[in-house]
Amino acid sequence: MEKSDIRELRKAVKAKDHIIDWVYALYVDSDNHPAWESVMKYNDLEESAQFRHLDLFQKVLSTRLGRDAFSVQLAEQNTELLALRSADGDSEEEFESFRDALLEGYLHTDPYYATLTRLVYDVPARAADGRKLEDGDLVYEALLLAICPAKLTKAALGFRGDEVAELERRWQIGAPQSGFLYPAFSDRTEDRNEVLIRSKTPDTEDFLNSLFPASPGEAALGEKMQQDLFSDLLSRMDVSLESAARISENMLEKAAEEDAPMLVEKETVRKIAEASGADVSGFDEVYEAAVGDARIAFDSVASGMITVKTDDALLKIPADRAELIETRTIDGRDYILIPADGLVTVNGASVRTGEDDE
Repeated sequence: MEKSDIRELRKAVKAKDHIIDWVYALYVDSDNHPAWESVMKYNDLEESAQFRHLDLFQKVLSTRLGRDAFSVQLAEQNTELLALRSADGDSEEEFESFRDALLEGYLHTDPYYATLTRLVYDVPARAADGRKLEDGDLVYEALLLAICPAKLTKAALGFRGDEVAELERRWQIGAPQSGFLYPAFSDRTEDRNEVLIRSKTPDTEDFLNSLFPASPGEAALGEKMQQDLFSDLLSRMDVSLESAARISENMLEKAAEEDAPMLVEKETVRKIAEASGADVSGFDEVYEAAVGDARIAFDSVASGMITVKTDDALLKIPADRAELIETRTIDGRDYILIPADGLVTVNGASVRTGEDDE
């Protein structure tokens, strides 16, 4: 899927003539027991419930491709989900297999709310110049899942009955952290060999990847895991502080290029590392050990800030000012130096730097 496909589908979900058919809802408690389960027609929900579910589904589609969402090519189609897509939503029994897979595969400590819907979208035809035409001959049907962790509300005082007392804490359903769209909406039609996976936690990544076995090198990784893999790569390369800072700067510049690819390629990293002064001897072996076939997106690892951390200090510098960072050994001790130019403040107070005038 491309960004344009996601934008079109998101607009269709939000449109007044909505494309949501039925909604399957499941609330699972902390002990992994289904506490509530229901199948509902979207049109039968109260207006407030429609709005809340619409917001959840919109957020699953409000993804940043390559960061918290990946369009993944599959090694095989998920025939069970394709069959579920054809369900009319009149019976909870139709959803038993999906519920069991969720209970068995999704690891969690807090309760969560999972809601699955069927989308039915009459895809409008488009003229050669991109104008939308009224009639089209394609109907796109897909399943859209949102997994929403629940969190306890904060402890608070309130007026209860005839006195001020501590209010009861409750489990509140939060925004979707994970989900999928299957089949994918690719080039304005369905693709049963592709799925859009949204994931922000490793546990959910494992569950979703088990539902959708990916082709080699296609497994989806969340942003944090991508960053960890890239950090491991630089650690294995044994780069200097200055080189690591310049790599961050050059990665950011590359990501900002108009024709920059979404995913990082091994040869691109090699060239950037070499241009940044890093030793790239044995790079292929190091890259294979750290990254392998994992897909890493520029947007995930090209941070706008360089963060330098020691046991006792934390330093943050804009990535495009990497040249400010310098290391030097003084009297046998290593130091990280940055110029003290311009206004210098400590806890908001302007201070003088350098030696005092005599």
